[in-house]
Amino acid sequence: MTEIERIYLDNAATSWPKPDSVYLAVEQTMRGNGAAVGRGVFGDSAQATQIVQQARHEVAHLIGARSDSSVVFTNSGTDSLSTAILGLLKPNDSVVTTAAEHNSVLRPLHHLQQVIGVELKIVPCDETGLVSTTDLVKSIDENTRLLVINHVSNVTGVVQSIQELIAAAKAKQPELIVLVDAAQSLGHLPIDVAELSCDLLAAPGHKGSYGPLGTGILYLHPDIVDQVAPLRFGGTGVSSGDIQQPMTMPEKFESGNLNAPAIAGLLAGLKYLKTEQAKAGKENLARCSELLLAGLRSIDGLTLHLPKLIDHRIGIFSVSVESLDAHEVANLLDLTGQVQVRSGLHCAPLHHRQMGTFERGGTIRFSVGRFTTATQIERAVKVLQQVSQPLK
Repeated sequence: MTEIERIYLDNAATSWPKPDSVYLAVEQTMRGNGAAVGRGVFGDSAQATQIVQQARHEVAHLIGARSDSSVVFTNSGTDSLSTAILGLLKPNDSVVTTAAEHNSVLRPLHHLQQVIGVELKIVPCDETGLVSTTDLVKSIDENTRLLVINHVSNVTGVVQSIQELIAAAKAKQPELIVLVDAAQSLGHLPIDVAELSCDLLAAPGHKGSYGPLGTGILYLHPDIVDQVAPLRFGGTGVSSGDIQQPMTMPEKFESGNLNAPAIAGLLAGLKYLKTEQAKAGKENLARCSELLLAGLRSIDGLTLHLPKLIDHRIGIFSVSVESLDAHEVANLLDLTGQVQVRSGLHCAPLHHRQMGTFERGGTIRFSVGRFTTATQIERAVKVLQQVSQPLK
């Protein structure tokens, strides 16, 4: 019996497969080095520390940070967001966010609203996830301390006019601190923190940067560092004679042993992004996205939740199938043709309420990666057509 090829279309959750160099870097670090970062003067420990420093430099270069020390490594994008939000906001602070946000933003903000009385304003988005500049500016006043906004929706792939939104918000409130959630954009879209005029930027390392799971980054503008308290305290490998947490960057936020093998893999992923292979992969991603869109449009009984401007998106597509639950469709896709997609609310409940899909349990999300092939897309569309057939 011929084994059916796995068709992985859940790259918005985590990219797969990774470049071979990523797997090799993780294995080499674990098998050939194994030393803790910043915890010894012997050669292998120094080498592990150098790998982390190189990765920090690559991230800083990728996002346009002026200093490598402005980049902190965390366990995930969620960890980065929590570090920024929980470390920054104080009792009775006022914060603005949007209905397009992920629960990694909404939940810590709700927690602070309940526990310390943070004032929370949520700006609506349209059904595609776009936020109106007018609506955003209306929600901001002289008391607003923080704006948290995503760059790209993880539900529809819509790209926010992020630079315009931030500029308008800061024109209204010059002292405003801006945190950008770049979970779906890092590695896919150009990012320059200086051009964006953002003060904080959070992202995972395991999506568009092609690093392993368990990696995250947090950028802090030098002017904002003193306003953000660390969530973790402990050993940092520096200032060991002091009982208080060091306030130097990035040690202030990196207590405990760093995940050296995963960061080595992230370094390999970041280096991959600069190769000709990655550039070709990006073009392939665009072609496969168009092929998938055409295929989805050809299926009767399917509703596509697309941005109004088709070019204003990355390779993420949410669909609904008439009379079928999203989880049921995703399960049928896997059982019938090993097509692996994400179903449900995608940790973005307010966005699904705006889309009118919340009560139905969400949507089926297809997300393309650099290593997706046209053959895989064609077969995925055929399998979706097959599982949708009873609707006719």
